[in-house]
Amino acid sequence: MLCSNIKIDLIYQVHVDQFIEECYVAIYLQLPSALYANINELTHLRRFNINTICVHEKANIELFAEKARIQNVIICSSLTRVGCALKLPIHQRYQYANDSNKYMNITLLNPILLLGCRKKIEGYRVSKLDLCFPCVTIVPKWREIPYVMDKKDLWTIPVGETTMLYLVTYITFLLTILCTLYLIQTIWKSVPKQHLKHE
Repeated sequence: MLCSNIKIDLIYQVHVDQFIEECYVAIYLQLPSALYANINELTHLRRFNINTICVHEKANIELFAEKARIQNVIICSSLTRVGCALKLPIHQRYQYANDSNKYMNITLLNPILLLGCRKKIEGYRVSKLDLCFPCVTIVPKWREIPYVMDKKDLWTIPVGETTMLYLVTYITFLLTILCTLYLIQTIWKSVPKQHLKHE
């Protein structure tokens, strides 16, 4: 997981025991309300053949986490050799400030791993998940595959604190007044003296 500001790049490394020809891997992921995938970034990744990613519905990026809903994201890619890397850029939503928590833990549920092959594979049940375009058109049937994950995706993000609201408001107001006075003084000094005499 790579983090920068409030954007996170999730990278899932999928490794299989043995290579199967003409197979594709997909991950079905449910993003909690505190996270979202930007449809424009996903289109960019698809255009440059980095990953094929689709979502069932476009996320309203302006919503705070408390008013947002879960977003379903599907990442699919061809299986080359015995593994592949699936990259998903996600963003953290803003949280409403509160007076009890300075930080919030976000836990990402384990994704569902799907395998789709041109040839029929036995031993795994056909998935009933509702996949979106274009992942749904790659192969006729996707099968859910059990897997072992190295670690759980959990991270802590800061949340606004209302106990400092009055102090921050006072300091902001004071700095605004001081900066305004400084600007007025600078403008007044920069006006030529002759210009003032003619008027």
